[in-house]
Amino acid sequence: MEPFSMTKGTEVKVFHLEDNDATIVITTTDTAAPERPPHVGYEQCENEDESQAVLQKFVFDLQRQGWTLVEPS
Repeated sequence: MEPFSMTKGTEVKVFHLEDNDATIVITTTDTAAPERPPHVGYEQCENEDESQAVLQKFVFDLQRQGWTLVEPS
């Protein structure tokens, strides 16, 4: 899976997978406060299928909270 981003206001979340696509890594930054270090979160899954399902749920929940997917350039 290619990394992708979501935004809400000045916040940006970047999602990518590690460990044979079994670990979801979410890096959150705030463009209004670039001096603040990014927050990095991890979600360990059993396998790639589970990580894909969890990722879809994350995206669904964030979209309901007003986050939007950034189209790749």
